[in-house]
Amino acid sequence: MKKVLALIVATVMFMTFFMTYGFADDLITVKSDINNVTTNNKYFVISGNGQPDTYVELILNDNLNDKWVIGDTGLFAKLITLALGDNYVTLKAVKDGKVQTVKGHITLQYKDGIIQVTVDTLEGLWNKLFK
Repeated sequence: MKKVLALIVATVMFMTFFMTYGFADDLITVKSDINNVTTNNKYFVISGNGQPDTYVELILNDNLNDKWVIGDTGLFAKLITLALGDNYVTLKAVKDGKVQTVKGHITLQYKDGIIQVTVDTLEGLWNKLFK
């Protein structure tokens, strides 16, 4: 009986620890691939989702590019203009004292580019922006 009680207490303590500290949800999730991407298009959309009321800063090449608060839908999409060569992107999310940083590296090979999005329906546009 003591072993069963000790096991129950240990299980409750273990679950409480991980629910509080171990597996907390991310403030934001970036759906766009921003990790070591090479492109010929100087325009790039960073999209994703996050917890409502999260404050987000988008830093491009060490300069504040945009800042916003995630709305009730939890979705976001931001258009950035890349410089020729290496571009370093940082998204810093803050909510209730919790801070999350997401970093990426995007290389622009050619200086000229246009926004190229081919869609057939509104659903297709939605999927392109928030895939």
